[in-house]
Amino acid sequence: MKTFSKNFSAILTFLVLVAGGWLVLNSQDVIDWWKLRGYVPSDQIVRLSNDASFSDEGRRLFYVHDPALLTKDQFKGKCTVGEETIVLGCYISQEKIYVFDVDDNRLEGIEQVTAAHEMLHAVYDRLSSREKKVLDARLVAFYETINDERLKKTIENYRDRDPSIVPNELHSILGTEVRKLPQDLELHYSKYFLNRQSVVTLSEAYETEFTLRQTKIEEYDTQLKQISASIDSKENQLALLGKALEDEQEILQSLRNRPEQYNAAVPGFNEKVVDYNRQLEDIKADIAKYNNIVEQRNLIASEEQDLVNAIDTREIPLEK
Repeated sequence: MKTFSKNFSAILTFLVLVAGGWLVLNSQDVIDWWKLRGYVPSDQIVRLSNDASFSDEGRRLFYVHDPALLTKDQFKGKCTVGEETIVLGCYISQEKIYVFDVDDNRLEGIEQVTAAHEMLHAVYDRLSSREKKVLDARLVAFYETINDERLKKTIENYRDRDPSIVPNELHSILGTEVRKLPQDLELHYSKYFLNRQSVVTLSEAYETEFTLRQTKIEEYDTQLKQISASIDSKENQLALLGKALEDEQEILQSLRNRPEQYNAAVPGFNEKVVDYNRQLEDIKADIAKYNNIVEQRNLIASEEQDLVNAIDTREIPLEK
């Protein structure tokens, strides 16, 4: 009986040690299970997860941080918003994910990409130091090969603020905004997305809304610069011709007492007047064209500003 009691005690001690060891090794999974045991995502959050093509693991990481889609007023109280930076989402380590609810149909997809971006911050946060070191090297190596000026400007802005966050931001940005990645990175992201390309497609779609307008504005500005230079040149020529006509008119006036010379000079003078008026009308046409392009350019610029305002979560809007 004593032998049985001793054996039972030893077995129980062993099981407790095994269970304790398992809990230590799987403590994060246990915490996640506890957080999700009664969690029911809203329809909006489910839609974001589905549209962003989260895998089961990506969805779990998203849900465990109790994500919320917030209006502008709600968002300002949750995420730190800088004076010069537009913030569309934020990840609060081990606690929350917030996504700004963008109310503009032209920017459809921006919420899904933001949700994916923040979910990947949660992924990065949970990596071990060794895992981060390996992944960071891969991310930086690929980043150094890209030629996307918009993306590089975004990353360099992060570097200016805090170089230490660049690998973390690269991890979220490359995973959601770059279509073709090296195989080792694709394998990494495949743990969290069923189809990462669908997220990139959403990112490209709303970025296009900005780039198309920016490109058109640049085209209009080039045209305006050329027309303005042409108008200036033509006005200078017209001014010289006008001065020449004034001088010639004085000569004609002096010939009124000599009818034969006067009559001989009038046709040439009249031709120059006709040429002057033709050039004047040409300038007026250029000015009308210039004003029309200004109107079109301002219309596109207004549309672009509307898009910026739709995602601007700051107290003081960006000045264009």
